Amino acid sequence: MSSLESEAVTPKGRPAPVFRNTLTQKTQPLVPRVEGLVTMYVCGVTVYDDCHLGHARSQTVFDLLHRLLLRLGYRVRYVRNITDIDDKIIRKAQETDRTIDEITGIYIDSFHRDMRRLGILSPEKEPRATRYLESMIRLIGTLLEKGYAYRRGNDVYFRVRKYGGYGELSHQKIDALQAGARIAADEEKEDPLDFALWKGARPGEPSYPAFFGDGRPGWHIECSAMSLAELGETIDIHGGGMDLMFPHHENERAQSESATGKPFVGLWIHNGFVTLNETKMSKSLGNIFRIRTFFETSPFPEEVTREWLRTFLLSTHYASPVDLTEDNLTHAKNALDSLYLFKERLDACPGEGSEGPMTREFLSALCRDMDTPVAFRVLHEAKNALNPLFGSGQALPEEQLSDARALFETARAVLGILDLPASGWVYGKGEAADREESLNPDEVDRLVLERETARREKNYARADAIRDRLKRAGYLLEDNPGGLPRIRKI
Repeated sequence: MSSLESEAVTPKGRPAPVFRNTLTQKTQPLVPRVEGLVTMYVCGVTVYDDCHLGHARSQTVFDLLHRLLLRLGYRVRYVRNITDIDDKIIRKAQETDRTIDEITGIYIDSFHRDMRRLGILSPEKEPRATRYLESMIRLIGTLLEKGYAYRRGNDVYFRVRKYGGYGELSHQKIDALQAGARIAADEEKEDPLDFALWKGARPGEPSYPAFFGDGRPGWHIECSAMSLAELGETIDIHGGGMDLMFPHHENERAQSESATGKPFVGLWIHNGFVTLNETKMSKSLGNIFRIRTFFETSPFPEEVTREWLRTFLLSTHYASPVDLTEDNLTHAKNALDSLYLFKERLDACPGEGSEGPMTREFLSALCRDMDTPVAFRVLHEAKNALNPLFGSGQALPEEQLSDARALFETARAVLGILDLPASGWVYGKGEAADREESLNPDEVDRLVLERETARREKNYARADAIRDRLKRAGYLLEDNPGGLPRIRKI
């Protein structure tokens, strides 16, 4: 590590965050090419179907990174692409007897709706592949001129073996890749490893003019061209799901560096899969769980479901898989319930937030390769330290309270949770919340009156949540038609 890297700091004077680089398999500090400005490109979606929880995991992880960088004081030029021309889109249009524009319009809207549901911050730019065709054609022209690409009719292929670093990102030997490579019947490649930069015009498919022959771009050239056009020849961070590492990102790196002669990416970051009962979700297995379905079948309001799903998706380290099971979802909801119960008590003690040891530890965890399990642990430790003091008659330590306020505000901004009024949160019924709850008589009376107000306003979800909270604390309500409900200790 250079002295420059070891002394790197954020615009707010903190030590620079460090991340594990997929390429080097080592942890390194973020050192932007332009001081104070981070350029970040994250692969978006191919718009031919609704998004699933695998997409939700990737977008939530990089939303966390985006939010963290902003919190650390960086300006972030964040680009997330949309692939709106691809074999899968063409096939979907043919199967449904719709135009390609109709298909992409439907699923771009669906993608944006899902991102809003998840609370994902918008990128600065969201380029669509079909609007960057000139950039792709110029890039392919450069690769042809330099001998890294060749034509076969109207098709153009990339010469994989001419690029000496092929396989380094995915940590595979080129000879091992060769053993598994095949040439399809409609291809005329020099080498089975070579991949298509441009696909010559075919009947029934969209076609665009190019000096090397009419046709359409291959998948991999799109991201290189859009990234080069929007962020320059070298970008600070490139992200995406682990499934994109090979061949997509491997091919991006090869064609970009061959064209420019410069490193394409400073930090490669890849997130792990969502598994379903420890089996990777895939269409072939029929175990895909769509984001839309999760929200539509959730027993909670949309804003509560958002925080519940974000908590679940960030509950394991981003590079590890997260397993979709009933137990794991219940654990995430119970953990969030307990934080909201604490937030309700914290909000009842007015005052300013001021960063202290707990907030610094929380940010330090996230600056160590986005260690969300430790960050959540810090939140629960703060809760456990202060919870016993509420209602105990002891003086509340103002410095600790102030730090807790700053901590919860930082978690709200960076994790995208704890953003709702505690009074509006829908509590679960799990064991974690049961063990956490403790109410003094004054709090019980206040909640009973609050429940009656909710019932008069026909806010039955809130009224039921208060009743359940009282039950967890050991108080059973028996409704009385003639007045306030009777309270029985259980």
